[in-house]
Amino acid sequence: MNINKRLVVPLSVLFIGILLVVLSVFEGDAEIALLLFIPVIYGSGIFFIMGILLLFLSFILFFVFSAGSLQRVPHQRKGAYKKTESSYGGVIFLGPIPIVFGKDKSITKKMMWIGLVIALILFFLYLMIIF
Repeated sequence: MNINKRLVVPLSVLFIGILLVVLSVFEGDAEIALLLFIPVIYGSGIFFIMGILLLFLSFILFFVFSAGSLQRVPHQRKGAYKKTESSYGGVIFLGPIPIVFGKDKSITKKMMWIGLVIALILFFLYLMIIF
C-alpha cells in the first residue's frame, strides 16, 4: 500500500489518539455503552480527553495536509481542459452493519477490508462491555 508522505502525520496523530482512548478504557477512566445499537465511549480521565483532542486534531491535519497535494494544471488556452481520473470510496455504518461504496473494484475492496476491521474492533469492544 502506497501512503502519501503528507498523510503520515495525520495518520500518526489518529493512531495515537485511538491508543489513548483505548488506554483510558483499560485504566477505567472511560466507559463503553450502547445507545440503542450504537457503541458510545465516554469518560473524564486525562488519557481520554487527550485521545479525543488528538482524534479531532488528526481530522483537521488530514484536511490541511491533503489540501496542499492538489495540483494545478497550467492554463494552455481558453476552452482546453485536462481530463483527470479520480478514485473515491467510503464506508458508512448503519449500526453494526457496514455499507461500502467505491468508484472502482480496487477502492471498493479496500473499503470492504477497512469496514471489516472497524466492525471487528467494535465487536470486541462490545464483548468487553459484556464480560
